[in-house]
Amino acid sequence: MKIWSLQVLRFWAALGVVLHHAYNATYQTSHHLGVLGVNAVLFGRAGVDVFFVLSGVIITLTSRGLSADEFVAKRARRILPLYGAFTVVYLIVLAVKGGLGWREVATSLTLWPALDRIVTPVVPVAWTLCFEVLFYAAAAVALWRPKAIWVLFAAYAGALLVRSGPVLQFVGNPIIVEFLLGVGLTLLPKWRAAVWLIPAGLAATWFLAPAGYPAVLDVPQFLAGDMAWRRVLYLGVPAAMIVWGTLQIEGRKGVLSYLGDASYALYLSHLPVVLVVVAALCRYTALPPDAVALLAVASSVALGWRIHELFEKPMLNWLRPPSAHALPA
Repeated sequence: MKIWSLQVLRFWAALGVVLHHAYNATYQTSHHLGVLGVNAVLFGRAGVDVFFVLSGVIITLTSRGLSADEFVAKRARRILPLYGAFTVVYLIVLAVKGGLGWREVATSLTLWPALDRIVTPVVPVAWTLCFEVLFYAAAAVALWRPKAIWVLFAAYAGALLVRSGPVLQFVGNPIIVEFLLGVGLTLLPKWRAAVWLIPAGLAATWFLAPAGYPAVLDVPQFLAGDMAWRRVLYLGVPAAMIVWGTLQIEGRKGVLSYLGDASYALYLSHLPVVLVVVAALCRYTALPPDAVALLAVASSVALGWRIHELFEKPMLNWLRPPSAHALPA
């Protein structure tokens, strides 16, 4: 089951994250902002919040009729192989450089960041996958025992209230509300006028991103939930507006929906590309900041597309259950 408009939104969300990192790297390297200023640096980070709300919608819709085992197998096939490949590369590089500890290895292999302290996976952008996997685990429990959903809500509410120590900081992170917003959107009826929430959500993100949420926050702070309620308010709510508006659009299969399929490869692979391209262009050219950032984005999209075509798609086809191969396209 694919909702083509949401597939397109997946690409735009991933592109927003790439834009954020590209503009940020350009500013850190050249110490100059582009024409659009700080808003351009901060606007794209809301792509992560769109992803979280999207996950709530997509997992709720696509898990219907699946057993817990089928759901876990399906999500594991989609998420883990490509992530595992990138993790191996990062682990090798860090081991050679001598900056690898047991905590980083454990968190990277399990996507569980709450050890004796909050730890970040070695793939820099994979902190978001820690929340995704936590949400998948909760969804699997709900599919296994539907009545357990109330236990899950109670456990989350308790962790949200206490939030003492790494485990409860992570499990009770307010950012999880964004997934629940996505779940809630699936319960709403169609309302065509909601399509106007897309420009309203984008405008809210543009103006609120620099005003209401810190420009600099370390990844462990994200995972621990520092200022997460502000993120939910200033970025999560506009993200939910954008997703609900997009749900009113039928959409169709095309180039942008194809790029939506490639968004996971783009997301995992873009950061090193951005850093290398920005460093090279800032050092060897006199291009303005906006041009540097956009060329870094274009390079990242191109590499993400090739990784999707040459590695991710063949791997997913190989891992697909035999019965799925027999189904008509």
